[in-house]
Amino acid sequence: MENEADVVAQLRAAERARCDVLMRSDVTALGRMLRADLAHVHLNGTVDGRSDYLAGLRDRFRFLSVRRGTLNIRAYGNTAVMIGELIQRTRNLATQSEQDIRAVTTQVWVRETEGWKLSTCHNAVPV
Repeated sequence: MENEADVVAQLRAAERARCDVLMRSDVTALGRMLRADLAHVHLNGTVDGRSDYLAGLRDRFRFLSVRRGTLNIRAYGNTAVMIGELIQRTRNLATQSEQDIRAVTTQVWVRETEGWKLSTCHNAVPV
C-alpha cells in the first residue's frame, strides 16, 4: 500500500507536468492528462468540457507563464483534491492582448490505470 507522501509527490509531479504542457501548448499531451468528463470552470464562470478546453489551447490562447503557489493536497484512495494559488499570464491569439491571472484553483484528480488525470478544475478570484 502506498503511503500518503508518495501519493502527494505523484500529484505534485502530475501538476508540474500539466503546467509544463500548457507552456508548450502541447494539446496532445494535455489531452492525455485530462479525463473525458473534464469540467474546467474559468474565472468568468464559463465551463468548458475536455474538447472545448483543448480547442482553446490549440486555437484561442497561449500561456506565457504558469506558476503554482503552495498546494494543499488531500488524497482519498483513487481521488484527490488539490487547492492552491495559480498565477499565469496568457495571450489571446485573436487580439494579441495579454492577461495576468491570479486565482485560487481547486482541482479534482482521479487515478486511472495510466496515472493521475484531471477531472475538475475550478478557478476563483482570491479575496
